[in-house]
Amino acid sequence: MPVVSDRANRTQGTMPDERLTSGGAEWTRAVEFDRLQPSRPIAVKLRGKHVALFLHQGEIFACNNRCPHEGYPLVEGALDADCVLTCNWHNWKFDLKTGATLYGGDNLRIYPVKVEDGAVWLDIRDPPAAERIERALEHLELAMAEFDTARIARELARLGKAGAEPELALVRVIQGTHARLRDGMTHAYAAAEAWLRLRDSLAGETLRLACAVEALVYIAFDTLRERTHPFTAESVAWNAGDFAAAIESQDEDRAAALLNGALAQGLHFADLEPALAAAALAHYNDFGQLAQGLHFADLEPALAAAALAHYNDFGHSLIYLMHVRRLIERLGTEVEAPLLLAWLRSLVLATREDLLPEFRLYADALAAWHASARQADRQPGPDAFEGQSVRQVLDATVAAAGSTPLEVYFALMEASARHLLRFDERHALRTDNSVADNVGWLDFTHALTFGHALRQQCARQPHLWPRGLLQLALFVGRNSGYLDANTAAQTAIQEWAVTDETAFHERAVATIVDHGVGLPIFPAHWLKTWSAVRDEVAAGLPAGARTAMLAAVNRLLAVRFKQRHALRTAHQALGFVGREG
Repeated sequence: MPVVSDRANRTQGTMPDERLTSGGAEWTRAVEFDRLQPSRPIAVKLRGKHVALFLHQGEIFACNNRCPHEGYPLVEGALDADCVLTCNWHNWKFDLKTGATLYGGDNLRIYPVKVEDGAVWLDIRDPPAAERIERALEHLELAMAEFDTARIARELARLGKAGAEPELALVRVIQGTHARLRDGMTHAYAAAEAWLRLRDSLAGETLRLACAVEALVYIAFDTLRERTHPFTAESVAWNAGDFAAAIESQDEDRAAALLNGALAQGLHFADLEPALAAAALAHYNDFGQLAQGLHFADLEPALAAAALAHYNDFGHSLIYLMHVRRLIERLGTEVEAPLLLAWLRSLVLATREDLLPEFRLYADALAAWHASARQADRQPGPDAFEGQSVRQVLDATVAAAGSTPLEVYFALMEASARHLLRFDERHALRTDNSVADNVGWLDFTHALTFGHALRQQCARQPHLWPRGLLQLALFVGRNSGYLDANTAAQTAIQEWAVTDETAFHERAVATIVDHGVGLPIFPAHWLKTWSAVRDEVAAGLPAGARTAMLAAVNRLLAVRFKQRHALRTAHQALGFVGREG
């Protein structure tokens, strides 16, 4: 082990910028050769780069003086007889001959060396941008596989320094991870789109990088150590009716083969969105009408109907669909197949909650809506829905069928916001409740994010309003049992009212980006709920709905989430096992 000298003896400083070109290389004079001694490395600064020089067994080696881990100066490290350089801060080890990491993560940058005219010369030019981009993408994949968030950030920063945007990384990540999502699409892909949209609106380099990191960290979390769950490679000729039947029978392989066939025929998301809707409308006697009239030219709205075929998985199917569309628009057709397959799997496996006893009235309510031809007696308001049971909210929604869909929508969204404002947080903190009452903040946010996705979709597919409004009504009804009876909506609205919207949104961004929350699902819901309400305000809301929805997000952003429930889990496990057999 070499003797480590004091820093002053090992720092050469900055040399005059003397260069020469030879053999396709560009050499910069680094240090006089006689300054180098065995066991006495020297650090020099050349054209903005900090370089460490080592004389080892008669050979000169040059590397980046900053450890690629966290920047500790490698001139302070230890070099052994096998030419292994150890960073003494975190024990990362590198082969100084090649730069390969032996323990740690990132490789070490090595510079070509030659001795001429009594001086040491280095070629410190950066590799071509394409090479640096590819290296950053490869290292990013390794960082995600280890869920090394700091390294993910470094590799994204290196990608940006090489001139590439994080979208390039996201394309690669989606292609490489979509089959590792065992249950199909998760909030990770949806949140990635939301994080990048937030990034678009920010100017600061640090803020922008933080958003890009969050987009990839959540995907890394959801795919960590997951094995691949391949999709079928079979491809059969596209047929909308067959696809609808495959979805309804939850036959992933058949549905995926049809989707593969559609993509092979040159169809794209914009074509397939409505064709998938046909599957959704198989229920309640609507499918036959659409299936007979479907043509590829007018297929744009169909995926949404598939998402609304049932009260699916707490609204995820429709929420995810909105983000799939936006990701494809942002990233291009390279992600079309992986995103559609991941979304398809989540749709096939989605819980169909309208088949549960609590929500079975949904089918009757939908039939009653379609049978209703009367005009509404009066414009619906949130008071008709707030705090009401599932049956009462469905009845009130059907009674409002003669109103314009947006009038009903605004009333249901305001009621949803009031519910979030009145949520009794004790339910989120309880440890002695049943599994059926595992209710928390995210249960209340989903009404707002589902509603936003619904409005987006129905702007292009108005015929989906009845189905979507009645499902939004189910959100309102299911949350009514967890309200604080001692808190009136208007009191809560006044307490959390947003008086300066510009300042509020600035605070919201600061809270979301620097969230400090361990599990990525929680900041993702902060982001998605705030984004949904911000977009709703921009699209236009009545004063009451606007005030209530902004106040609801204001309260949500003040929450300290309980991320794990050790006692609740133990309590429920004992109860479950005690009832077995």
